[in-house]
Amino acid sequence: MTCSEFKSIFPDVDVPLQDLPTFFFEQTSKLQSDRPIFVNADNSQTETLTGTQLHDMSVALASGLYHTLNVRKGDVVAVVLPNTIYYFVVTMAALMLGATCTLINPAYVPGELAQQLGHCGAKFVVTDNNTLPSIRQALAQLEGTIISSTKSILCVDRASAHAGVHSIFGILSHHEFPRFRVSCKAEMQATPAFLCYSGGTTGLPKGVMLSHYNIVANILQGKCLQDTLRIAKRTTLTMLPIFHIYGLVSIALTFPLCGSSIVFMSKFNPCRFLQLIEEYKVTDVALVPPIINTLAKLPPASFINNVSSLQLVISGAAPLGPGTTALFEVFINARVAQGYGLTETSPGISFNIHDSNNHKSSGTLMPNIEAIVVDDYGRRLGPGKTGELCSRGPNIMLGYLQNEEETTRVIGEDGFSHTGDIGFIDHPATVFVTDRKKELIKFNGFQVAPAELEGILLLHPQVKDCAVIGVFDDERLTEVPRAFLVLSADEAGRSLQADEVARELVEWVNGQVAYFKHLRGGYVLVDAIPKSPAGKIPRRVLRDMVTGAKQINNAY
Repeated sequence: MTCSEFKSIFPDVDVPLQDLPTFFFEQTSKLQSDRPIFVNADNSQTETLTGTQLHDMSVALASGLYHTLNVRKGDVVAVVLPNTIYYFVVTMAALMLGATCTLINPAYVPGELAQQLGHCGAKFVVTDNNTLPSIRQALAQLEGTIISSTKSILCVDRASAHAGVHSIFGILSHHEFPRFRVSCKAEMQATPAFLCYSGGTTGLPKGVMLSHYNIVANILQGKCLQDTLRIAKRTTLTMLPIFHIYGLVSIALTFPLCGSSIVFMSKFNPCRFLQLIEEYKVTDVALVPPIINTLAKLPPASFINNVSSLQLVISGAAPLGPGTTALFEVFINARVAQGYGLTETSPGISFNIHDSNNHKSSGTLMPNIEAIVVDDYGRRLGPGKTGELCSRGPNIMLGYLQNEEETTRVIGEDGFSHTGDIGFIDHPATVFVTDRKKELIKFNGFQVAPAELEGILLLHPQVKDCAVIGVFDDERLTEVPRAFLVLSADEAGRSLQADEVARELVEWVNGQVAYFKHLRGGYVLVDAIPKSPAGKIPRRVLRDMVTGAKQINNAY
């Protein structure tokens, strides 16, 4: 280990030779059997699952998937669901068959759904009644493919609202089925468990293949740091979407193994959030910076509930400003700890547990992780020197689906994965993220690929050229996408009409994408989009061209 390489101060954890369901249920079997590990707080009638109930229902659903839907090893099962206690019944059942789960945002419009379903070659979709109409529209766009039949759809509601669609409760079975179990380390490392989509450092969303080995390793890496906190009888409240890698692995799969019950909310409501802390005596919550900012700005009169049980607030998915952190800690009286990671790293890289006053840090490296910082020429930098952060460990993805070129660009021959984030590392292995090299826009923790929005804009006949960047919104405490537009010649010369056309273009794009991709940063009309000699858009130049930006809608 050289002075330019950084290693976690924690001892390495041993990764057992087990597939994810076998590992997870072996661990939960050691916990208090009658205490729920998942709680649905959204319904008027609370639903819960203990570890035993989750295991038994997952086995029964795996049998049903095998015998009724013919799910087999190597198939891709798309999970398009909001937060629900049955999310892990579905995923664990599919993984027990050796299938891979691709997780999709239920807010996607049909075109976005069709794009991911088609790219990953999904053969089955599990969804709910609310999302079924969009799924059917997406399948209509995929007519002639392996998934273009309603027989491929399964619903988590007790009864499906559409004819020909099974409910998971209607196919539960006790027949034997060939349970997938890993036979060696190589198989565990090579078998994808989850296929999550990320913008990576550039371009369109890519399918990130995360193996059973990656996920089990990162659960244990995270658990090691959480166990040092010594919080008794933990109850965790979160509204982080499970389809997001942060909500999936860092919280919902890790915290139950720390003895916590996970209380799910589907949507954030400040009053309900505070009520649930009191009702369930919540010890820790997992949030994103915009929600922390919202809570920090609430008037004191809003805090009528007893939140004294709260000890830890975990922030991730985007940087959290030190000022907001300090303000939040004052009246919540709970420690705020940031974590850092990427979809490509399953996701955890670091977590801040040691110095609660160091609000600028994203924490110390997790066990088993090595890190380096490199300059633009790939040269390694020493402690305190700013460059691109790179990490290596058992949690690094297998690669991008059907994209070997991008996989090779991100993961070097030395095994270090380039994050696209700029920062530095101080001893002892403390990570600071200061900027982002990659093009990806982060809105409230959700990833927005500029290339995707640009591709949609360029389809419109009134757009000659365009570019999209992320700009920071001080009110929302998050990035928002902003479009730079070059209108076609017949519109550009008429300034009043040009503004009207640009506004219509923004609304047109917003109508074709999920809410978190909306062009909330508005638009800037320009004569030309700057390009490098290689034809690339220098987005840093565009960030300086902020004067004259026209806002479209600041209300959402």
